[in-house]
Amino acid sequence: MPRKLPDWLAPAISVLLFCLAGLALIPYPGLQNDELFFSGPIYFADASFYRLEIGALKIPIMVMSYTGALKTWIYEALFQFLAPTEWSVRIPVLLTGMATVWLTWVWVRRMAGPRAAAVAAILLSTDTIFLMTNTFDWGPVALQHILLMGGLVALDRWIRGTEPGKGGNPMLALAFFLWGLGLWDKALLVWPLGGLAVAALCVYPRETLRRIQWKPAAIALAALLIGAAPLVKFNLKLHGQTATANAHFTAADIGGKVTAFRHTVDGSTLFGYMVYRNGGQYQIRPRHAIGQAAAWIASVAGDHHRNAMLPAYATALVCFVVLLFIGSPARRQLSFLLITILIAWAQMAFNKGTGGASHHVILLWPFPVVFLAVAFTSVADRFARYGIIALAAVVAFLATENLLTTNEYLTAFAVNGASGGWTDAIYRLAGSVEKSESTSWYGLVDWGYLNGLRLLHEGDLPVFIAQAPLAGVTPTDEDRAEILREIESPDRVFIQHTDDKQMFPGINGRFRDITGQLGYAEKVTRIIHDRNGRPVFELFRFEKN
Repeated sequence: MPRKLPDWLAPAISVLLFCLAGLALIPYPGLQNDELFFSGPIYFADASFYRLEIGALKIPIMVMSYTGALKTWIYEALFQFLAPTEWSVRIPVLLTGMATVWLTWVWVRRMAGPRAAAVAAILLSTDTIFLMTNTFDWGPVALQHILLMGGLVALDRWIRGTEPGKGGNPMLALAFFLWGLGLWDKALLVWPLGGLAVAALCVYPRETLRRIQWKPAAIALAALLIGAAPLVKFNLKLHGQTATANAHFTAADIGGKVTAFRHTVDGSTLFGYMVYRNGGQYQIRPRHAIGQAAAWIASVAGDHHRNAMLPAYATALVCFVVLLFIGSPARRQLSFLLITILIAWAQMAFNKGTGGASHHVILLWPFPVVFLAVAFTSVADRFARYGIIALAAVVAFLATENLLTTNEYLTAFAVNGASGGWTDAIYRLAGSVEKSESTSWYGLVDWGYLNGLRLLHEGDLPVFIAQAPLAGVTPTDEDRAEILREIESPDRVFIQHTDDKQMFPGINGRFRDITGQLGYAEKVTRIIHDRNGRPVFELFRFEKN
């Protein structure tokens, strides 16, 4: 009789696959502005949205009205020991994603058994968008995932380890403390937490209400408030600005948000945003073995810009209906997961400015993957041996399709290059600028490279935002005076994207028009290209006409 494989083997392999794929991707995209948003207060205290000042000490509390400085604190400590590079920025995020895969396996194993947990771990670790958002973390989402799942594992241990009202409260406190930290990290954690709460009341009303007693409720609330204390302080000081500035109900663009969800599921959403779909004249041969291997696999496997997860999820929904009809024990678990997903998605879909991009949609994960894993496993279990063989074949097929989609991104990075704010030209730009006798300040005309320059120079590069006076369509006399002060000094160099790479369309032209009216003209001194040879940045000074 064959020896049974250990339960931990599937998550161990899954975590290893996740790690290797992330390491392969890390060197290609340049450090992106939003990916580095956490770093602003590390090098410039006034960059924080809200801070606590104790004498000369300025402690960042919030980096946006709904995003806290938890990641800033973590990297402030890391950068005491590590130089800021793409590796030191991204590997901690990758490790966080690996931990999330493992925690998901632990949670699903307790909820639905080792087989469903193995399927969930394999499909989550190979999910392309989950991998990329938990490697580059421009959302940010990595801390959201690990704190959510860490809280769920702790809460599960509390529920299973105690009778209502009897002991075991450290795990309860840990769960809500982690969720409090998650809310401070990014208040959008309220989406999955809200979904979980509604699902628990709908599917497990008796069990949930039985647990809501004054002592555990008080412990949970206290732990939540301790974890979210910086967020609470900020909102008490600014009259609930997290909600008032960001929560606005709207049913507009629901179709676009459904499309964003679909493209996140099928893995195609980042083509064109993070990497060029077609390099055209700037296509190059991959320079390193990993890129060469990826390109060869892509040439053999054919087009895999989309995975097979959309039909897989549709099939899982059919399985759910069947299991519901026949009264399967899994129906409650599946109902719980489906309600969680729907409530969480509705909160982002019916709010202004959210739900239309992958870094919001991915906050629903890992619940869609867990839903699929439980549905498929429950059906397979009803067919004994042949069901398990079919399940293994389906999971292997889906995981392979996921990996091939990830390989398409890797190939596109190696051949076509990173696009938009992810351009690898940021490294060459950072290497070409420094403070010198002939240059005292660098003026940044466009958005997208401030945080990269600050981080790669560890805050030592003197920069200022040149586009600030251009916010209005018609500049005022004060705007013109400010621009004149910026451009008349001969020791100032300005940096802008080339016209075809502008992040704020038309900003270069507006700047030229205004400076031309003031009697000055741009003199380009250097053009910075990306790895593929595309001109991306221009360095220039101003000369009097």
